[in-house]
Amino acid sequence: MVYQNLSEQLLLKKCSNGDTNAFREIYHRYKEFVYAVVAARLDDGDDAKDITQDIFINLWTAREQLSGMRDFKPYLYVLSRNQVVSAYRRQNVRIKGEQYLSEQLNALQHSAEDHRVAQELNSSITKVVEQLPETMRNCYNLSKNEGKKNGEIAGMLNISEKTVRNNVSEALKRLRLTLQSSHPELLLLLLGCFLQSVFFCCLPVLLLKVMFS
Repeated sequence: MVYQNLSEQLLLKKCSNGDTNAFREIYHRYKEFVYAVVAARLDDGDDAKDITQDIFINLWTAREQLSGMRDFKPYLYVLSRNQVVSAYRRQNVRIKGEQYLSEQLNALQHSAEDHRVAQELNSSITKVVEQLPETMRNCYNLSKNEGKKNGEIAGMLNISEKTVRNNVSEALKRLRLTLQSSHPELLLLLLGCFLQSVFFCCLPVLLLKVMFS
């Protein structure tokens, strides 16, 4: 059988069934592509060759997944990129622009943590607000979530501005007390994150208003 003439889909199917000749043809077709993807991200050419070999070894090891696969080249691109990242995390290779990458990874880790804190606090606040008396809940939502002024809220709810102020103040007090008792660790983490400028990019304004109003 002349494997060079076979379609990619047929080669992948044969590979998944353990056909080493089909896999050898896949290797010859894509080894330069994989090497180019890897080498573009590494400082050392020998490291790029080693990782390229590892990628095809992994591909063969997981060959059962190849049957029926579409868009094989994009898949191979992602596999190659991920292999470089894995090698970097194991500190086996040096990536081009390593210092910049390290800084970006640290920033992403802080951002992910900030988002987690914000989501947990926001969920807790929502639950507390839902349990407030109706007038207090409406005053709070109109003031803190919709940005309405006390005079506007008073007109909408047909109550005095003083009543609006009292209800909003009481709602904030209840929120603070509830969060301090149920999520003290989140409040401490929030305070730490609050001091980092990146936190302002992901923390809802609602949370800041609850903590510092």
